[in-house]
Amino acid sequence: MSERSWVGHGKGRNPGQPSLELNGGPGMGGGRASQGGYNDMKPTAGMGSGRPGSQPTLDEPTDFGESSKKYSATPDGASGSYRGASSHASATTGGSKDPRTADPEGNFVFALEIGGTEVGYFMECSGLKTTTEPFEIQEGGMNHRVHKVPGQSKWENIVLRYGVTADTTMLTWRNEILQDSFSFGRRRNGAIVMKTMGGDEVRRYNFIEGWPVSWEGPSFASAGSEIAVESLEIAHNGIQIT
Repeated sequence: MSERSWVGHGKGRNPGQPSLELNGGPGMGGGRASQGGYNDMKPTAGMGSGRPGSQPTLDEPTDFGESSKKYSATPDGASGSYRGASSHASATTGGSKDPRTADPEGNFVFALEIGGTEVGYFMECSGLKTTTEPFEIQEGGMNHRVHKVPGQSKWENIVLRYGVTADTTMLTWRNEILQDSFSFGRRRNGAIVMKTMGGDEVRRYNFIEGWPVSWEGPSFASAGSEIAVESLEIAHNGIQIT
């Protein structure tokens, strides 16, 4: 049996095939020709007219008002890290942090003020929330959506929870309602004051014309070891945040 190789029925190539040289050339789609090895990648400006590989040092001033500082991102050796003129989190002027770059404060130091007098610190505070009911209007001939406009707005009641002590300030305020000695002219303005660990004021949530809606005493258990906690709910006519 003669084992000569011939062109098959599929009209393939003869066995005496020339060696294939991998010198790149423009493809059928008019692409770029090969320009050396695969790893020979010199950075050049892209089609979008971007910056070439040899980019200058970036020096961009950031304007944060009077407490602004200039930051320069300079490559730091082969590590690829960057060093700035100063740390972003420690940009200070006169010892006070810029509120737009300062670290956020914790939620565990706050106090209640009534009529400008601080009446105590509390364990929990909730209800600092306002919502507006959307009012939908259906327009004839417009079937792909409805118009949504602002409807009635309301504020949630403020709920304070605190450990029981001998102080009865909150109970006295609530008793004005229970004894029918409360009038709308005797509503009190107050504030929930957020503070830092050092006692500095961070933000004030000033409520207007507040009055105690409800009071709830602690739950007792002879086998328990938790702090006795009571709560007070305050209705009001709005909150101004300063």
